[in-house]
Amino acid sequence: MKGVALALAIGLATGTAIAQSAQSLVGAWDLEAAGDTYGRSPKGRLIFTADGRYALIITRDDLPKFAANSRVKGTPDENKAVVAGSVAHFGRYSVDETEKAINLKIENSTFPNWNGTDQKRPFELKGNQLRYTNPKPSAGGPPTGQVVWNRAK
Repeated sequence: MKGVALALAIGLATGTAIAQSAQSLVGAWDLEAAGDTYGRSPKGRLIFTADGRYALIITRDDLPKFAANSRVKGTPDENKAVVAGSVAHFGRYSVDETEKAINLKIENSTFPNWNGTDQKRPFELKGNQLRYTNPKPSAGGPPTGQVVWNRAK
């Protein structure tokens, strides 16, 4: 019984520490900029919860509609455009205050190579704007420029 109480206390303390260190990120964020992959006017939403979970989606604003009106009946060109022009993932996060980095533990992604990976995003938070760099972009190549998010209104 003492072991259960101790485990519960440690779990609660850890959860509280995570929530306190990440408190400035908690909430919803709207995408402002995300590099060339997603075009000039990308759309996106990033949500951080107080209990250490996150969800992210980024899309181009010019994704084609599917002629068959069914995402499972897309043409090769429609499917290619959507895969190349969007990404989504979710999982757990923590904040490393010393390194000023958001640590993402990606559970699942529309880019399956990221499933089960841990990734670090160096970040800067000024007022209602969050900026970070993705050192391992899903489109390959060198690190992307800054991804910029504004707190959702």
